Amino acid sequence: MKNAKRGQTLFCVLLLLSLLAGFIAGGCGAAPKTTKVVRVGFLRNDLHQLAYYVAREKGFFTEQGLDIREGGAFNAGPEEMSAFSAGELDIGYVGMASCVTFASQNMADVKIVAQANANGSSIMVRPGLDAGDVSALRGRTVAIPGMSTLEDFLLRTALQKAGVDPVGVNIIVVKPPEMISALATAQVDATIACEPYPSMAHAQKAGRVLENSSKIWPRHPCCVVVADAAFMDRNPDAVRRFVAAHVKATEYIKKNIAEASSMAHLFTGQESAVVNSAMKNIRFDYRPETKAITKYVEFMKRAGVVKQKNPSAFTRNLVDARFLPGRGS
Repeated sequence: MKNAKRGQTLFCVLLLLSLLAGFIAGGCGAAPKTTKVVRVGFLRNDLHQLAYYVAREKGFFTEQGLDIREGGAFNAGPEEMSAFSAGELDIGYVGMASCVTFASQNMADVKIVAQANANGSSIMVRPGLDAGDVSALRGRTVAIPGMSTLEDFLLRTALQKAGVDPVGVNIIVVKPPEMISALATAQVDATIACEPYPSMAHAQKAGRVLENSSKIWPRHPCCVVVADAAFMDRNPDAVRRFVAAHVKATEYIKKNIAEASSMAHLFTGQESAVVNSAMKNIRFDYRPETKAITKYVEFMKRAGVVKQKNPSAFTRNLVDARFLPGRGS
């Protein structure tokens, strides 16, 4: 009788051990994968940063196990970079000029982990101005969004290619939203700005395109994705997952232009006709080109913005493409 009870007890113990082993082997005993919170910044209604909106709305960030917390929709690049300086952002979409300025002056410790877009700006001329090419801007007043900006570089490059000394052009600073009325009222002869402002000016009959930036400098860098260096050191896997979502969103835009244009309309609040026109002038590309970025950094060094002695070394340190498929170039 005692032997029978002992056998039953042993059987029950073995059964429990077997069930417990199966429970653990099945993964039920493993700790659940935690979702990583990432504080993200971007420029308000900026069409160049559409990949962020697509990744968010399509759930690409969620697929990567990321909990995206919007740290701010900023009106300008310097404002967003200041948020990085204050430790308020982990990753952000921002213009090249602001990124390079803050990084080169040690005001923010960030790395470019992906590109957001290439091209996407245009030189516009006012109605009634007889200008067949950029050489017609000699002696004219041309508005740029800021000194040492990418548009400043593009304008000076276009002028030099056309045989025009920039010294002979009255280059002034006007905020992009104000450029349209400045063109329409002939306060300026020409402007250069990023989309959607050229398409908006065209739709309002305030100006026409003289030359797109893709002709001035083919595939030039524009907006980029940057990560706080300390955050990246502590959370390389989170950055890798964010970049993967960005890459997927960028490819989605390129393969689904009609739907992406509709999403861009919602993201920017611009009319569909304006968005459709602007999208044709933007190249969505996630792969940063170090040589192209260095070319712009050299311009900023000549302008006195970048203080580093070696622009190439500075750029190589600024760009970290390890999380991209095939890496950058």
